[in-house]
This record gives sequence, structure tokens and C-alpha cells, in this order.
Amino acid sequence: MAITSEQVRDLRAQTGAGIMDCKSALNESAGDLAKAVELLRKKGLAGLAKRAGRTMKEGVVVAKTSADGKTCSFIEINCETDFVAKNPAVINFAGTLAQDMLTDAALANPAESAAAKERLQAIAITMGENMQIRRGVVYSTGTDSAANYYVHSDNRKGALVEIGFDGNLAAARPELEALAKELAMQSVAMSPKFLRREEVDADVVAKEREIYRAKMIKDEEDAKAKAAEFGKPYKAKPPEAMEKMLEGRVNKYFQESCLLEQASIRDSKVTVAQVVKNLSAKLGGNVTVKRFHCYLVGIE
Repeated sequence: MAITSEQVRDLRAQTGAGIMDCKSALNESAGDLAKAVELLRKKGLAGLAKRAGRTMKEGVVVAKTSADGKTCSFIEINCETDFVAKNPAVINFAGTLAQDMLTDAALANPAESAAAKERLQAIAITMGENMQIRRGVVYSTGTDSAANYYVHSDNRKGALVEIGFDGNLAAARPELEALAKELAMQSVAMSPKFLRREEVDADVVAKEREIYRAKMIKDEEDAKAKAAEFGKPYKAKPPEAMEKMLEGRVNKYFQESCLLEQASIRDSKVTVAQVVKNLSAKLGGNVTVKRFHCYLVGIE
């Protein structure tokens, strides 16, 4: 009989076993769900489902670069405990998967790859923990860009950055890759959410503005109450001053949240945008930050 995707889904929900194992068990049991569960239990492939509700706040991040330096992969795998995250089998699996991502287009988004999930399932069963491929990405650079990454020594945080250049890429590659690594370190240290302020959704800015305005009104009310308590005169800030303060706080949000507007971790007197501009002048071509991904285990 033909096994439906719904049957496979139901069996996976009950057992936590892999897709192919579920299909095989359903075929062997002629579609009988109870018998399929029993078959999987006998094979030691069931049992993760009861742990599905556990939080996976531990894990590892891994990055790899192809031999020619033109392709970079980056992945985060989550598990339940730090003990499992540090297990060599888990770290080796993450490294192997990241390496395979460099050449297998089907693994470009490993979190959505059935094959990648099947491979992780085998490790999860061995570890006896709920595990997931949380996210992953592949950068394939062309003739006008270079990429590089930084992964911290604890394997819990890292970033991948792509730098564009409109000049002689071959000659500039070492410095472009050095900048990419520096900005990857910047990302890990300062956790920017966006590349530039134009990428911030208008609703996000509106919400921040609303929060700051409420805080300013509260501060004014507190100052007025304190002045009254001590019998001192109180002078309210004029509306134009309040608006100027509000814009200043919104700009501070951009400076904290946007990579290009952050103060450089190498020299806090200049922004990342200025560092990029300085390299453009040095190389005699336009240098741009095209994109970045920053993964911090347990943090969005």
C-alpha cells in the first residue's frame, strides 16, 4: 500500500524518528501506526518525541571556507545541554555538515533540508537529546566580492561577512578578507541586528520612538514631582527640545543596532562605515559591506 505524507508526519510526531525510518517502518507494518511505533522502538529509533518540549538553548556554531576561498558556509546546531554541545561527535558532525554545504546546493539552507535533518537525527538518538539545525547559510562570492568569518573559541558565537569591491579583486582580496573577519568579530562583540538603518522596518522604528517618548514623558513627570517635593521651581522642557532629544535617542538606537553605524571595536573614535571608507581610499576602489549573518547560540 502507498504510505502518505500524513502517516509519516504522525509517526514522526509520536517517535521523533527520521523520515526514511518512519517510511520504512510504515511499509513494514503495512501502514499500521501502532506496529510502526513498535518497530521503531525495537530498533532504538523512537524516544526523542517525549523530549520535544525541552528547550534547546545550548549548541555550536561552525563555519567553513572552500579551498579557493570563494565559498563560505555557516551553521548553528542546537541541543539541550552544554555537555552534549561539547561532545566531539556533535562538533565533528557540525563541521562535516558545514563542509558539505560548500559543494551541495541542496544543503544551502540546512535547516530546511530533509537530508540534513536525517543526519542530525542519528546523532540526536545517540546523544539521547533533542537537537535541531537552527539555521545556516552559504555565501558564494563572485568576481566582485570576498567573504570571511570569525567563530569564537567557545564555538557558541560567530559571524560571516561579505565585502564587495569594484576594483582589482585579486590584488585586494587579502585586505578585503581581513576587513570581513574584523567586521565578523565586530558583529560577535556588538550584536548588530541590521546592516544599515535603511533596512530597519518602519514599524520597528515607530515602536522604538514610542518607547523613548513614553520614557521622556515619565522622566519629565518624575522631575516635576521631585521639584514639588523639595519646593523647587520646575521648568518644563519646550516641545522642540523634547523632539530633538527624541531624535537623538532614535539615532542612538541606529548606532547600536546597525553594523555600519557602530563604533569600530578597533578604534572607537570612528564608525564601521568610516573604516570601510578608509579602506576604499587605500585600495583605490569602492568597498562595500554587502551582507552579514551573526549567530549567537540561544539568542535570536
